Amino acid sequence: MAGLGKFFGIRSTMRMRSRGENGTIYIEEPEEDANRLNYNFGEKDLETIIQLSQRQLKPLISEASGFNIECGNPNISMKRSISSNFDDKEKEFYYYCTDFYQKEHENFIAEDMNGVGPIIISIDNTENPFGGFKGIVRTREGDFRVMIPGHKMRKKKALEAAGIRPNNNSLKFRLIKDPKLQKELCSLETQQVEFVTQYKFGVLLCFSGQTENEMFSNVEDQKSADFNEFLEFIGEKIPLSNWNDFKGGLDVKTNTTGTHSVFTRFHNCKIMFHVSTLLPFTAGDEQQVERKRHIGNDVILIVFKEGDEPFVPTVITSNFNNIIVVVSKLTSDDSRIFYRVAFAEKHGEGPSQPYLPEHAIFPKDEAFKEYFLMKLINSERTAMRSGEFRNKLSRARLDQLRILVRQNFK
Repeated sequence: MAGLGKFFGIRSTMRMRSRGENGTIYIEEPEEDANRLNYNFGEKDLETIIQLSQRQLKPLISEASGFNIECGNPNISMKRSISSNFDDKEKEFYYYCTDFYQKEHENFIAEDMNGVGPIIISIDNTENPFGGFKGIVRTREGDFRVMIPGHKMRKKKALEAAGIRPNNNSLKFRLIKDPKLQKELCSLETQQVEFVTQYKFGVLLCFSGQTENEMFSNVEDQKSADFNEFLEFIGEKIPLSNWNDFKGGLDVKTNTTGTHSVFTRFHNCKIMFHVSTLLPFTAGDEQQVERKRHIGNDVILIVFKEGDEPFVPTVITSNFNNIIVVVSKLTSDDSRIFYRVAFAEKHGEGPSQPYLPEHAIFPKDEAFKEYFLMKLINSERTAMRSGEFRNKLSRARLDQLRILVRQNFK
């Protein structure tokens, strides 16, 4: 099938990378190609996309103050394979719970002194085939998974591997043997893994010239066939009643957030789409507060645009919607379906992999679906590392570590 793009699978193998000045210290991370996807346009698709791009298409999204617009990079040729990686792929996998919990290891904690801590270090007591010991260094910035050579000065070497070089005596570590701490550390890791594997993306239907309130007021019987088709493409419509998988903040008991939603799995990730027309419509409420309560608190908002007029990202007033993705449907002369895509990121977040190539038009197929979902996930992960999101996460992480340290440093 010449028109289809292709993806190659992801492997979860790991490699070691040297780091540190004293001896060889290793950081575990995915192999270079372990989280790589390659997208290729087929010859038939290339011909059709060029034909579609020659139509007098208006911009999909308009320039707007406060936003970086990504609508296709002419320097990224469609004739070459578009390679991309998952950001922070290693964070999707459990480490302490699988390799340390209820096994021979030691946990050390240090209080917050001179702005360095609190820090919790876990070190495996079993030497592995690489001739070292596995370790985890937990700081306010995250978990650092390290490999430490030799028996001596293991805490110091673990800190160096995590990029921490405290002054002498600035950190006082205490060995904690209480099994309760192991359970607490496993619970902490579970929260972190779920944070990078569970996503909520808003989906909003937009007709030409609509205001924000009008978009949020579109009801299900107004939905276009193209919008329905797009929803079926990105996920599966599921009943919310007694739904026992990732809920995405929706009510699965009493239908207060609607009777159905759209859900999908993508590699290790679960995605719940907050679809505006599937959320409850409140007659007489111009703001549609119930719908905005969910969609307005999603980092990423997908706008399916009907009509030719460019979408203006500043029409969306939520401060939490940091990335607006605009999608529209194109139909070729031979009745094949393509999607045109543009991203608007608030300043502070640059575009994420996979980058949009010239024209940013893609055939509706499974390969593009994976490309699209990967870009959504990477875009949110990028946003979480930027600006106020990063500061909030760092403060929450610091509070968690302080509680654990104070509970055990007695």
